[in-house]
Amino acid sequence: MRQIGMAGIVILAASIVVSGAHYMGARSFEWTPSNPSFIYSLVLTLGFFISIGAGFFGAIKEMNEFLIAAGTSCIVLAILNKLFANLLYSWSYLDTMWVLAGAMMILDSFQVRRVKEARRLEELTAEEQKPDSLIATLDKLEAEGQKAQPDLAPKYEKEIQEIKRLLYSGAKERPELIKKLRIRLYHSPVVQEIMKRFVEENLAVLEPTIETSETPTYPALTSLRALNPRQVNSTLNDLVESGILRKELYEKLNACPRCHRTAHVFNRIKCPKCDTYRVDINRLMQHIDCGAIYKHQEYDGLGGPVCPKCGKSIDKELELKNVGVVFECESCKGIFNDPNRSFYCRSCNNEFQLKDTELVDTHSYRLSEDAKSEAKETLTVLAVADKIQGLGFTVTAPGSMKGRSGVDHEFTLVCGRKDKLIAVDFAAAEEMVGTKTVLSSYAKFTDVVTATKLLVAMPALEQQARDFLNTNRIPFLETEDPTIISNKISQLAAAS
Repeated sequence: MRQIGMAGIVILAASIVVSGAHYMGARSFEWTPSNPSFIYSLVLTLGFFISIGAGFFGAIKEMNEFLIAAGTSCIVLAILNKLFANLLYSWSYLDTMWVLAGAMMILDSFQVRRVKEARRLEELTAEEQKPDSLIATLDKLEAEGQKAQPDLAPKYEKEIQEIKRLLYSGAKERPELIKKLRIRLYHSPVVQEIMKRFVEENLAVLEPTIETSETPTYPALTSLRALNPRQVNSTLNDLVESGILRKELYEKLNACPRCHRTAHVFNRIKCPKCDTYRVDINRLMQHIDCGAIYKHQEYDGLGGPVCPKCGKSIDKELELKNVGVVFECESCKGIFNDPNRSFYCRSCNNEFQLKDTELVDTHSYRLSEDAKSEAKETLTVLAVADKIQGLGFTVTAPGSMKGRSGVDHEFTLVCGRKDKLIAVDFAAAEEMVGTKTVLSSYAKFTDVVTATKLLVAMPALEQQARDFLNTNRIPFLETEDPTIISNKISQLAAAS
């Protein structure tokens, strides 16, 4: 890449050397600072050498901004030299060489940018098998992106989307990774607010409202005022990629092929004769009694509907039959059955045909069946974690504890205060939590002897599972109320 980035610099340097050699060979060099031509030539020479230095620095450091600046200054100097011919640079074709060198340096800058982006992509691809590293990078970029200046936001957004693409493509074959990504999403306050609509407010489907904005908005999420529609759509896409939501095609919008916007795109009916859009539609009605066919408005009389042909008053609309429509042009008064059709974008004043339009998909969203229990459980867990932290506990969700067997066991919550540890496992089901679900938590509880245990069943336990926990003296709760759960944890900490 650096060799390519120096192409323009080499041309410029060679032309300077050849010009200098020609000058020294054709005439003796004289130091005449009082001569305006000498001063001009000296300034021009220094300008070209500065351009060479800036271009060389940009190529070595792979900074395309320096290459652009060097190329632009080279072209400007060449134009000045062409306008004000001097004694030192006397060859007629040198100006062309300098313009060519400047143009090549500018083109080299784009190559530098492309290679840098390709290298960045290779680095990201190399990290594809390291999801923990990618997640850490994603967290860092999102944190930096929130603090970045508006002009840098697109750069961060592009890198964030690329990392997400790598993560979700790798998660399709790795259930443990998709679980980790889901947990990460659930910790987002925005995701929590979206999921509350589905879980707590029993929202069946999240549908968009298509108004004048470029991006559809969702009325059920209007309380998320801190986010713009693009951020909301990005979060919804993350929920779809992780399998929490599933999306369905809601509508295809017409977008302008020039400005690519869907807002302010209007359908136009045009006259095939004079091409104006001042066209009216007329509905043709037949009077059943006499068979006359007139425009609907031509039946209007002072005392009510009257047939223009037979003069009979029409008492009921049922006496008129709709037999079709015709179009009439207000400009040329032409009457026709098949008007021309086009679209007009008022955002950029562009008129275009259907074959040129861009189609933009909008979607509605539903909570995935296999995520309903998980979402309900996770929202409760996060609410409990917040309440417990407010009581002075340190909380890890999910948390890990080593058992006496040496195995690390994962619990829904691990709460600690001073020297007291409480391991909490949540078990959720659509109706009743069964014994099979309880057994997996019981096995972990028996191996972790240094912590107080608590099992939370949502919404309730089957009788057999309840008897099993009572027999083995495992404390449990049957509730979905975060306050009741946090109070129970606090009681266990005080009693242990």
